[in-house]
Amino acid sequence: MSRVGEGALIQFAYSWLKHEICNYCGRFVAGCSSAVTSHIYSRQRSDTLWYQQSVERDPVKLAQIEAELGSRGEYNSGKFNFIGRRTAKQIGRKRFERSLADRLRGSDRNCDDFVSAAEAQKFFLSAGGPSADPHRLDADGDGFACEWGGEVRRTYRKFHYIPKVRAYRSTRRCYTGPRGGRYTISASGRKNYGGC
Repeated sequence: MSRVGEGALIQFAYSWLKHEICNYCGRFVAGCSSAVTSHIYSRQRSDTLWYQQSVERDPVKLAQIEAELGSRGEYNSGKFNFIGRRTAKQIGRKRFERSLADRLRGSDRNCDDFVSAAEAQKFFLSAGGPSADPHRLDADGDGFACEWGGEVRRTYRKFHYIPKVRAYRSTRRCYTGPRGGRYTISASGRKNYGGC
């Protein structure tokens, strides 16, 4: 079999397997497609993920990309591309309802079970998050599991550039003339009565 035919066969097998996994998981586990997508991100190179992080429009995929980068210990790429650049403003805002069943259900995983907050976020997203939270990792419903929101916020504060604006102070000095009129001295040395 030629290399081209072999590549096409592998691509077809991969897409078929992904479709079958999602069909199976969709019947039993919420968020199967996010689990498959999360697995795909774990196989991509970091530079590819940083590019996708800058252009991705789907908030769940963006969260998965940032969690994958965080689990690799990569919180920024250059001066203007960092984790939280597009997601930090959502921290602490309740965006997803947590049902009473989610709150009452005993969870088999908690934040202490994970090595890092990024790993907890990856698990949370692969288990149906952010719309579902069967393990109660995101009690406030903002879409950030465990302490991942805190890490994103710290990264945002560290790398977010806020230009310093200087207050403009006029160096002109106002003078009072002999009849009480106020004026400044122009660059040419003349009196400017409209300057004060």
